[in-house]
Amino acid sequence: MINLSKIKFFFDTKGYVIIENYLNSDLFLKCTKKIHSEVNSEYSNNLSQIKKLGGYLTGNLDLIPSEDMSTIWNEIKKNNFKEVFKKLLDEELENYKVTFRGNISLPNKGSQFYHTDGPIKSRKILIGIAISDVNKIDGPTVIIPGSHKKQIKFWKFYLTKFFKKKDDIILKKGDIFIRESHIWHKGSKNKSNKLRTQLLFVLTKKDNNFKDEKKVFNKQVKFGENMFGTSFKEKMREFVSVYFSSIYFILRFIISIFKR
Repeated sequence: MINLSKIKFFFDTKGYVIIENYLNSDLFLKCTKKIHSEVNSEYSNNLSQIKKLGGYLTGNLDLIPSEDMSTIWNEIKKNNFKEVFKKLLDEELENYKVTFRGNISLPNKGSQFYHTDGPIKSRKILIGIAISDVNKIDGPTVIIPGSHKKQIKFWKFYLTKFFKKKDDIILKKGDIFIRESHIWHKGSKNKSNKLRTQLLFVLTKKDNNFKDEKKVFNKQVKFGENMFGTSFKEKMREFVSVYFSSIYFILRFIISIFKR
């Protein structure tokens, strides 16, 4: 039984919450097994194309979903999620649209700079689903708890928040991890020899122009770019961020001081 008042307090205070063993149905297990198989097959068979994607050098790539993610979303909703969501946000789940995606951390890669996934004014709620155990060596997400409460620039974050307590998001298969999009976080290095795959459901409030269109999925999951594009400029930016990380950090720090 989920203690809704407890997770509400934790979410408001920290900017995220983990609900353990939320999904364990046979259908969920069947879908996750299939997704794992497709991810590993795609990586083995199309590595030359995957290497061309923005994010490959960094070691973090997007997962482009198949219809199995829609099935898993339905499993989440069947598990009293509307009540959980309403308790956390004081809003109805029906007022939000969902985007299906995921994150793949490559073996012996994946370390990022701290960042947010957008400003407070463009608030989104991200729901991560662990489809396998995520331990310290698997490249867990690292969160700065409480950093969602105020919008701050990159330079100010590193001067005021970087040295504060950090939470490693350690998960068991079937756990769900709910967070604010504007909380400061990063992907840590995947020190294992296997891919670490996490499913993500991004919830954005519907506006007056929202139209509920049928989603079209690939037959199986694919890899996509993440944080960096595929243009020459983006490739150079990623190259510098990986191989000249100190210079990249200093440039970002200085630019953020003058950026409005």
